[in-house]
Amino acid sequence: MIKNYKELKNSIKTVSITSLLIIAVSSNIFGQEDMTNMLFDTWYLDTYKIESKEYPPNKNEKGDYIFFKEDMTFISKSEGKEEEGTYTLNTNGAYVVMSDKNGKNIKAYIISISKKSLILKYDISEISDVEVQYNKPI
Repeated sequence: MIKNYKELKNSIKTVSITSLLIIAVSSNIFGQEDMTNMLFDTWYLDTYKIESKEYPPNKNEKGDYIFFKEDMTFISKSEGKEEEGTYTLNTNGAYVVMSDKNGKNIKAYIISISKKSLILKYDISEISDVEVQYNKPI
């Protein structure tokens, strides 16, 4: 009887560990899916954050946005100039690489994303310490 009890105890441990692994893997997959689904939208430039201090965009940046489409293309407006291209999303590294029609790539790390806010940090040496916050209109 003690032998059966030990086997039962080991079986319970195995099932518990397996259950935890399944939960962890599926929550990671769903988390990646959520990030991807949240990204598909139009994000309007709101603020710049440098060393915990926020700065508004200047006048010629008013109305700037990025529209990430589900077909992995994007449209952006920066200082009144519209651009189109494609993008890839790396959910493990939490970054997006945008490629314009001329083949120029821009990598942006996703600092945070929610239903209403997207914060990116661009991999560009001149602005590498700047967090760029985009919001959705309410």
